[in-house]
Amino acid sequence: MQKMNIFYLFYLASTPFSGYNKKQKLTDSEVSGMGRNATLKDVAEKVGLSVASVSLVLNQKPNRISLESQERIFAAAEQLGYKPKFRQPRRPLQKPITLGLILPEISNSFFADIVQGVDDCIRHHGAQFMLATNGESAQRDAEQIRQFVSAGISALLIAPSYNCHPSVFEGVPFPVIQVDRQSPSLPFSSIRLNNKKGGYLATRHLIELGRRHIICITGPNWLLSSQEREEGFRWAMNEAGISVTPDMILEGDYQTESGYRLAPQLLSKGASAVFCENDMMALGVYRYFREHGINVGSDISLVGFDDISFCEFMETPLTTVRQSGYDIGNEACKRAFLEIEHPDLPKQTIYFEPELIIRKSSEKYGGAQV
Repeated sequence: MQKMNIFYLFYLASTPFSGYNKKQKLTDSEVSGMGRNATLKDVAEKVGLSVASVSLVLNQKPNRISLESQERIFAAAEQLGYKPKFRQPRRPLQKPITLGLILPEISNSFFADIVQGVDDCIRHHGAQFMLATNGESAQRDAEQIRQFVSAGISALLIAPSYNCHPSVFEGVPFPVIQVDRQSPSLPFSSIRLNNKKGGYLATRHLIELGRRHIICITGPNWLLSSQEREEGFRWAMNEAGISVTPDMILEGDYQTESGYRLAPQLLSKGASAVFCENDMMALGVYRYFREHGINVGSDISLVGFDDISFCEFMETPLTTVRQSGYDIGNEACKRAFLEIEHPDLPKQTIYFEPELIIRKSSEKYGGAQV
């Protein structure tokens, strides 16, 4: 699947509209010559913004007007001699909060769920965010981080690529939160899943069905999440007294194509059950089995990981380990706001607990253990 190089800017605030007629725009002398006090409408006409926007700024109410526009409004009010009914000391203007978010891709619905979680959190705080993808490239990580620094973001949420070097974060003037991943070399907070327990739950379920020859399709070996899910697989197998041999571990890449490509090996190795470390690879396996007349659930059990949206709508709904990308994204966003407000807060790793969702792809097996 071709990676997408995307750089989006999401403005979650309405752009003030220009509710005025240029032919009626007043000059300072025209207002003073009218023999009356300047009004909000006069100020709005002078700066070319709506009366509502000008009112919010001059009355120092919460708003999403740019700093430049706020300065123009205050300057115009002073020039025109506008006097509000209830004068109050002018508070310093605050820069709008903008978060940066870097993910490997957004074609995978798990990462799309992370975006939605961040988006809802951002809206709640009346802020905005910028989204970029790295395609698992350290070079693109560095490029996107430089762009975010230039854009003046307030905090960065990132799922760093495998070989993302700590040096790219040197001197960044904002908090950094690792999302769904954790690199031991990066001294930042992390919001992620208890992946080892998720791998254990999936494998123990297959063992309890009477399956013994279980093959695990991992993600890329360099990913910590993949390593941890394999650890959970081995934990459950060892607990059941089942030896894990090298031919019971196949490396995929978290993409649908790798599951489809590895599926023939599952049959040649005589697998009675398959644990795929994400749902995308499970979908590839499922597709191959269906094309070759193999009944998923009865002939062979199949379990995925993530519980992305399509799992329950497959012809044979997929058993999977649920992790909420939405919750992870939302919590990462909340953590970013917390560290913006409290820069000296100790860094923290927050784990979400997985949940096994049993569906028809892993029905109870009634025969001898296989």
